[in-house]
Amino acid sequence: MRILHIVPSIQRSTGGPAVSVTRLASEQARLGHEVTVASLKYPGLGAMVEAPGVRMATVSGGVAAVRGRGWSLKFRRVVREEAERADVVHNHGLWMWPGAYAREGAVAAGRPLVISPRGMLEPWSLRRSRLRKAVAWRLFEEKNLRSAALFHATAESEAVSIRRKCVRGGARIAVVANGVDLPDLAHRPTPQGLEEKFPQLAGRRRVVFMSRLHPKKGIDVLLQAWRSRMEVTANHFVLVLAGPDLTGYRREVERMLDGMLDSVVLTGEVQGETKEALLANADVFVLPSHSENFGLVVAEALAWGRPVIATTGAPWAEVREAGAGWWVNPDAESLGAALDEAMAMSDGERDAMGARGRQLVEERYGWEAAAMAMMREYGGIVGGNSFA
Repeated sequence: MRILHIVPSIQRSTGGPAVSVTRLASEQARLGHEVTVASLKYPGLGAMVEAPGVRMATVSGGVAAVRGRGWSLKFRRVVREEAERADVVHNHGLWMWPGAYAREGAVAAGRPLVISPRGMLEPWSLRRSRLRKAVAWRLFEEKNLRSAALFHATAESEAVSIRRKCVRGGARIAVVANGVDLPDLAHRPTPQGLEEKFPQLAGRRRVVFMSRLHPKKGIDVLLQAWRSRMEVTANHFVLVLAGPDLTGYRREVERMLDGMLDSVVLTGEVQGETKEALLANADVFVLPSHSENFGLVVAEALAWGRPVIATTGAPWAEVREAGAGWWVNPDAESLGAALDEAMAMSDGERDAMGARGRQLVEERYGWEAAAMAMMREYGGIVGGNSFA
């Protein structure tokens, strides 16, 4: 099968979809399919994620793309040309012009359109930037959603949001979770490099947050919970906030850190060995999001065998069910209680919890299974054939 994925950007600093889309595409290519990823490359956002075996159709995004939600006539032409070569057009994300280009290309070529909202129809997300989204809805998004032959959700909770907002007669919803790569625990990175790069980490236990700095990630709630525990944590635990700042929110985070600089380390974006070392050497990982369609970094922390605190804004109830961590409301009281429990545990208790998380990922979140499931869904809208 010939598959075209459209995603606004696959630059690593833009977040989870840059990794999950390229990883899905690579696995589909490994299964023998012809896969293309079309995306914009924005200035100042760093390197693009590599996708072995995948053909890339990349257009540099100028000022109009940066300020105009991905508006680019050149990218529009590229997507139309690529859609003519494809059997199925799969768009990732909403509220940006690349989604309109995907729909235009699919309709013009007579190809079925698949849409992965990537969490952008969740109630918390819909409440943000309402005016801008209302304009996008009138300009293109309503038409995009009505043109979909298939919606892809990464969790049942996201499927509920999709069903509530936009499913017309005939369109299906496929629930296919993202996958995660399993690191070799026998070659766990040591913390020495981390401690040299961030001296405040030396000799202290670590509660690690890792995601882009954005209001929906619940950093304000996490810092509120952390502030009330400073006397207990200052000499033993340190909170690490790791992630890129794409919207200027870091200034607000720094303001919230007033008086807590001895117990909080703000690292900025981390990648490669530094990212892996932080995850592998976290005593506890926390993602206090108000809204996530999946939360790939939760799966990555579990894959390293670390206990996780996730919130009900993310679809990770199975963390609690598997005894691999906590799944709590995204408020300071609930987060604080989970932190208290996690920090009071012995190393052995936290390691046992992390081992259960690793087992959970091994059993349910392989990339090959995700790619094959997605191929079966494509088959249902492309002549009813099986392409798994």
